[in-house]
Amino acid sequence: MRIRIVRRPPGQVDGVDLHRFELGAMYDVTASIATYLMVGGYAEPVADTTPARVVPVDMTTEIRNRVRHVSDKAAEISRKKKRQP
Repeated sequence: MRIRIVRRPPGQVDGVDLHRFELGAMYDVTASIATYLMVGGYAEPVADTTPARVVPVDMTTEIRNRVRHVSDKAAEISRKKKRQP
């Protein structure tokens, strides 16, 4: 969904740091982020087809937690010996 920032938003939503948004700039964002920003009065919807910025989702913490979880599970599994033919 395309929005234009009309006020600087604080905080973080869905893993996206809202401090990255620049006043007056247009962005293509997910519907949940767009709704949050519009309801809070930080953005307005835009019906424009010119190129807009796409905000990357910063999920490094979530990815790190997933890797840690998988690593912990792998450590719990004992190694099985391969059968000799």
